Formats: sequence, structure tokens, C-alpha cells
Amino acid sequence: MNIKEARQEIINTVKAYLEKDETGAYVIPTEKQRPILLMGPPGIGKTAVMEQIAEECGVGLVSYTMTH
Repeated sequence: MNIKEARQEIINTVKAYLEKDETGAYVIPTEKQRPILLMGPPGIGKTAVMEQIAEECGVGLVSYTMTH
């Protein structure tokens, strides 16, 4: 999967998690939602892409970097 495909999959996931039914309840209950983990070699822009997606989708981002 390339970064463009990964970006679209993440956007689709965020939108699915935020989708609500006619009563205002989440279609996918928060108990069933899982964090998104993006893995790859250092320096390819994972954090930058996630920041862009978070801003585009209007959600917060918690980013953790493991350097060792």
C-alpha cells in the first residue's frame, strides 16, 4: 500500500468512526472503535500525513514517536 492509499483508508476510517445515525448515536459505538496505528520507516512523513488528515477531518491527533 502506498501513502496515497493509506491516507484514503485513514480518512475513510475516521469518517466511519464519526458517522451518526438519525438519533445522534455513533453508527460504530465508541467501544468498538480502535486507535489508528501507522507504521513505517523513519522520515517518510507519517506524522505529517496524520496531521493533515486530522485537520481535514476536524479531529484531534495524539502522536507518539518511539525513537529507540
